[in-house]
Amino acid sequence: MQRSKKNMPPLNALKAFEATARLQSLTKAAEELHVTQGAVSQQVKILEEYLGLPLFIRKSRKLILTDLARSYLTVLTEAFSKIQSSTQDLFETPHRSFLQVRCGTSFAQRWLIGKIPDFSVKHPEYRMRLQTIIWHDALSLDGIDLEICHGYGEYAGLSVQRILKENWVAVASPDFIAKYDIDITSKDIKVDRLLQLPLISTVGYREGWNEWFGQMGIEDSQVQSTFESDNSTMAIDMTLSGMGVHLGLDSYLKDLLSSGELIKIHPYQMPAECGLFLVLPNQEIHPKTKDFCLWLFEQLSNHPNRDNLEWLVVTFMTSKLAV
Repeated sequence: MQRSKKNMPPLNALKAFEATARLQSLTKAAEELHVTQGAVSQQVKILEEYLGLPLFIRKSRKLILTDLARSYLTVLTEAFSKIQSSTQDLFETPHRSFLQVRCGTSFAQRWLIGKIPDFSVKHPEYRMRLQTIIWHDALSLDGIDLEICHGYGEYAGLSVQRILKENWVAVASPDFIAKYDIDITSKDIKVDRLLQLPLISTVGYREGWNEWFGQMGIEDSQVQSTFESDNSTMAIDMTLSGMGVHLGLDSYLKDLLSSGELIKIHPYQMPAECGLFLVLPNQEIHPKTKDFCLWLFEQLSNHPNRDNLEWLVVTFMTSKLAV
């Protein structure tokens, strides 16, 4: 296909590719775009012809993104998100500001969603969009008012403060404990016994089972998890279904431990290097951002792992607000 270097790729083709790649399904992309699956497939082919490169490796019924396509997806998703958010910011009704919060998927599912109705009751003047990610991806916060994410706080050019310190704890379901005849009444389960059990972990963190067993005195441990997930929610669901022992962050496990749905299988708590961070654009704070952050600090005020919230509250109360 002949094209000028200054021309934009066809918009419909870009939308079809972005939806297909993000959802990893032609069928789901067609449903989202309200067109036929064939139309989506045709638009993706048009974009591939325009770029002169394949965007997917097609194996049976699976679509696998090429490395270039994966990078392109990130650019397109951010671009479409900016267009959508800017449209709403510019043309929304003036009496209801739009608040955009980006946060980790597991934090949203395990903690935030259940509390958001309280924020809406206290601040009915705001509409909210919640955008989830697995990890802070170093993209700018353009169009985002604030981010709440797990990580290590190494986010250049942004205003960052840890709000929760955490610990790694080993937990299992009651059914799993019964199946493997584990005596939880004992003061200390043998660490060697844990090594013989199916282990569940969340990838992406700097510490994990190897560090945990190392602190238990097992030197040069090369522990391989039986099951791994890229997010804590899925790892917890595996644990609840009795698939193994999970090394998880106590902030996600607090309610499940209190209800008895999960049980600590070993008393040791390994301090986590990571934490939950509040990330803000490095600029004056907007009133809607301040209102949400003060509400967030109130919700976390009784959390046993809170980190320096008193200082944060004072900082936000005295911060200069953007016009």
